[in-house]
Amino acid sequence: MIKINFEVFTRTLEKIENTTSQNEMVSIISRLLKDSEAEEIDMVCYLVLGRIAPGYEDINLGLSEKTVQSAISIASGVSKSQVEEETRNLGDIGEVAGKIIKKTQNPFKECFGYTGELSIKDIFQGLRKIASTGGKGSQDIKKKILASMLIEADETGRRYIARLAEGTMRLGVGDMTILNALSLAFLGSKRKKPVLEHAYNISSDIGLIAKVLKAEGIKGVNQIEITINRPIKAMLAQRVSNFEDIRKKIRSRDIAAEEKFDGERIQTHKDGKNIKLYSRRLTDVTSQFPDLVENIKKYVKVEKVILDGEAMAYDFENDLFGSFQILMQRRRKYDVKEYRKKIPVKYMLFDVLYVDGNSFMHTSYPQRREKLERVLEESKYIALASRRVSSDLDNIDDFFQECINKNLEGIVCKSCAEDSYYRAGGRDWTWIKWKKEYISKLSDTLDLVIIGAYAGRGRRSGTYGALLCASYNHHDDTFETVSKLGTGFSDKQLAAMPEKLADARVDKNPARVVVNKEMEPDFWFDPEYVVEVLGSEITKSPVHTCKWREDEKQGMALRFPRFIRWREEKSPEQATTSDEILQMYKGA
Repeated sequence: MIKINFEVFTRTLEKIENTTSQNEMVSIISRLLKDSEAEEIDMVCYLVLGRIAPGYEDINLGLSEKTVQSAISIASGVSKSQVEEETRNLGDIGEVAGKIIKKTQNPFKECFGYTGELSIKDIFQGLRKIASTGGKGSQDIKKKILASMLIEADETGRRYIARLAEGTMRLGVGDMTILNALSLAFLGSKRKKPVLEHAYNISSDIGLIAKVLKAEGIKGVNQIEITINRPIKAMLAQRVSNFEDIRKKIRSRDIAAEEKFDGERIQTHKDGKNIKLYSRRLTDVTSQFPDLVENIKKYVKVEKVILDGEAMAYDFENDLFGSFQILMQRRRKYDVKEYRKKIPVKYMLFDVLYVDGNSFMHTSYPQRREKLERVLEESKYIALASRRVSSDLDNIDDFFQECINKNLEGIVCKSCAEDSYYRAGGRDWTWIKWKKEYISKLSDTLDLVIIGAYAGRGRRSGTYGALLCASYNHHDDTFETVSKLGTGFSDKQLAAMPEKLADARVDKNPARVVVNKEMEPDFWFDPEYVVEVLGSEITKSPVHTCKWREDEKQGMALRFPRFIRWREEKSPEQATTSDEILQMYKGA
């Protein structure tokens, strides 16, 4: 069985890095996946994405920039200070490794475990070995394993090994790009991606999808089911411009209005005493919320369950919900015990997806709610989202006002129809959000992705004067410009901006970013950082590419945008979509 040679793999990565065409990127990856064997195709997917595991697995290489520099120093025989100087000069750890390491005798071969022609599997397992090495002296062992890998690779391979080790691959490839490539490689067309996307939405493992598709075809992919400890992509709510439109869009006689929270979406996976908590980005945040873990063990009365809810900062003394900004202080690796006392949380549950071997995703919302009420024993620390079920919009509006008075964001109106299923990763008209911001001119804030910046002048000299922001086009897996954002930032935020965005900065227009020449920024960024933005209205634009119509030479733009906050809990693909912006423009 022929496995992909690592040298061939890195030449392919070089082609991906050098293309500015999203279609060409998909074609290159498609050919790579087609040539991969079933036993390595998952590794190929992870490495192209700059990972060594599914995103939800809490696997960390534990390598800082200084540690990678030390490994390069060991592999090259060049002093660490010289490696640091080269890093400052070149600005890319990969270029440094490629430039100064030469092929030589490898004194650390036994650390790496490499025995023959370098393959993808060798590199993947070497990186996994680094991640699993712990205890006394582990940093020295990690450096020797990495140094050994760097010595064995050629110049191109060293560039990508160093970037993988530091977590700075920056190829501009996303999970949807891989799904498009898999669809093209094995189903003949990108148009067949939706069936793969459904399997991905309920498994969150791109490597699993690839492996099953390669070995068993589409039939095998269709048999992938939800499983404990594999997070499910969250269902999302639609928006409307007018409160009365809720009645038009939700067809069931009764509407269930639930509290809408301004906290962190947390999906719970309980397997006996083992509890895992996953964020909206599908990352493992269990260690950040030990109090939630304790309360889930105590008050959730079934052995195996997947729950959907929101963690909220809570003032128990005054019986008040805290803001999102307060809660975000809990997102930390250190001082967790201190901040647990300083910022207590309350877990508000609103859905159940799986109980003791049975999926509830294809049961109606009323049935899921009834099941949720049975599996949970409510307490002051963990409770059900309050709701009001009514066919009368005036009654729903009264409940909305009550929620605003409780310092909540608003309400989520849910259909009670028989087909009100939980649609993983979908934004469906069976859920509609109504927030206090909707009473203003524009019917919501937008979550936009930073893809560029313009040099600051005058008072902003030395930092960025404005950011170029984009919406996400889910159909094309591209990012389309919609706003030039320059207001709402404090002087401190402006000063810190170059450093904050430094790890996403690239030299050219990323392949998945669609920008008109008139809007080309001074600096480019890989789509990574998401910001919440408030504007006055959505208008047609001759320069922005959101929902661009070639026949009219026009796209959509957000007028008078203002920065509200960073959205660290959202991935770029979870940003406001171009379709949503068009809906907002039409007042749907």
